[in-house]
Amino acid sequence: MWRLAVVLSLVAPVALAQDGMEPPAEPAAPAHPGPDLRDFGHARTLAMGGAYMSLGYGVESIGGNPAALSAFKRYQMEASGAWDIPNGMGFATVGLADSTGPLAMGLTYHFATFGGLERRWGHITTVALSYAIADWIHVAVAGRHHVLIGASNTNSVTMNAGLVIKPVPFISIGVSGHNLINNFNRDITRFFVASVSAMLFGQLSPCFDLRADFNGPAPRFAYHGGLEWLIAMTVPVRLGYQYDGIMNHHYVSGGVGWFVQGSGIDLAYRHEIGGAEGRMLALTLKLQLGQ
Repeated sequence: MWRLAVVLSLVAPVALAQDGMEPPAEPAAPAHPGPDLRDFGHARTLAMGGAYMSLGYGVESIGGNPAALSAFKRYQMEASGAWDIPNGMGFATVGLADSTGPLAMGLTYHFATFGGLERRWGHITTVALSYAIADWIHVAVAGRHHVLIGASNTNSVTMNAGLVIKPVPFISIGVSGHNLINNFNRDITRFFVASVSAMLFGQLSPCFDLRADFNGPAPRFAYHGGLEWLIAMTVPVRLGYQYDGIMNHHYVSGGVGWFVQGSGIDLAYRHEIGGAEGRMLALTLKLQLGQ
């Protein structure tokens, strides 16, 4: 009997191929994956090409480089939302940050829907703590809880950690690690970021982020660059470019805002060149107390 089983296992694939009846293949990954969880960002960061890790002026630092939280003294509340219509990806965020003391604290909650035909719904909560060892050096850690439902399910916890150094008052340099606790989930992969930003003449803020992913057989990188021009200390105009060699995307972006003493509104638009043809719109409302 076992000899017959061996013969059938060898002959059956040949017979299927000859009859044009090959065994079904596994579904292929989409050629142009849409936005994912790394696309979370408020309107300011999306407008600046996603380059924000060392800037440290908004609640988005909680999920980015949390060490940037303590770089500015303020109490801040933000609500933000974004929608990529062609890809059906959207998210809404609320966040709080208190950096009025040496130990800064922040909390954000994201609700997201993404994934195209492999639809997922996510609830992501992040708590961050940042400590200013001195005015020029900040260290931080953040815990993040993911609940994903749909094509990729998880109920798990991971962590981020970061460092921001200001060698001179107008330059910030940051390094951070993300999803350092492995969840073995395709949507929550580990990556690292090196970033630098500046405040020039009190009105120009160029910034650059380099993201590195070492999960594949070879390292992959994403490059984010952005510029903010603050007109009359009230109206910021922003431009950005992103080449994502990790997920194979090219984006150009821009946006404007209006604020008084840190409180105001931001608008952004991000346009994908080729790929999944993403078109993302974002709006952020913020209220800030302190400097």
